[in-house]
Amino acid sequence: MHGRWLCALFAAAACAVLAAPPGERWAPAYSETSILNLASGLPELAPNTVAVIFGDNLSPIVSSRAEAAPNAAVLPTLLPGTGVSVKVNGILAAIEYASPDAVVFIVPPELVAGPAKIILTQNGLNGPAVRVQLQEAAPGLLPLDTRWALARDPGAEEWRLPENPAVPGSEIVLYGTGWGRTLRRSINLHPESQPSELRARDSLQVFLDGREVPGAFISYAGVSPGTAGIYELRLRLPDWTPEDPEIRISIGGRWSQEGLRLRVDPSRLQPPDLRIRSTQ
Repeated sequence: MHGRWLCALFAAAACAVLAAPPGERWAPAYSETSILNLASGLPELAPNTVAVIFGDNLSPIVSSRAEAAPNAAVLPTLLPGTGVSVKVNGILAAIEYASPDAVVFIVPPELVAGPAKIILTQNGLNGPAVRVQLQEAAPGLLPLDTRWALARDPGAEEWRLPENPAVPGSEIVLYGTGWGRTLRRSINLHPESQPSELRARDSLQVFLDGREVPGAFISYAGVSPGTAGIYELRLRLPDWTPEDPEIRISIGGRWSQEGLRLRVDPSRLQPPDLRIRSTQ
């Protein structure tokens, strides 16, 4: 399925290139409102955020860092065959994915909150210089799909899918981006080599259906080792966790997106005989 999807995108890009008059090229087109936090889908960015630019004429082909350089010690600022680069305040950003209508990049972590200028260049043609406001934190939770949060069991390393829910009292790991600075400074173009807690750890809050989870239930919140721009949160679910609660986090008063739910099934805590009687 994944391969067919990429082939379809590649074919669409090839058709667009072939339809262009000989020798004519179009500059990349995008706007301030089409540069989004990849996790939340909102136009809210912070340093070390995985972001996406949506637009037109962004890349001549489809390419991803996961396929072109999966084990790169230094992340590429240009994917093979794309000619696409992104600068934020003049600093080249790591490129994770490029297609004709979307480019995924990582906001350089050495930047600070404040105004920033983003420019995408494709084979020498510059797109517009778009100005955005970087926040100290712009938290988003990575979604499994439009409904469920991406989560896994830290021990068995099983993903908490709709058919494999968590239960109250169990531990989960959530993933996101845009959570802000950590105690150990992240380095542009380099995957994280070890865990590092959020500097704003004391301001982090987790809510399930609007009810705050006690801070003692959070064992770690910081960068996810082996990745770039990705953060993780290790959380033990309270015994009162309801079925499929909406999950949101807040860092420094800034909230993750609404509507994302965590797959939880409290009935799995019941003994088998009780579950059978409850359905009769």
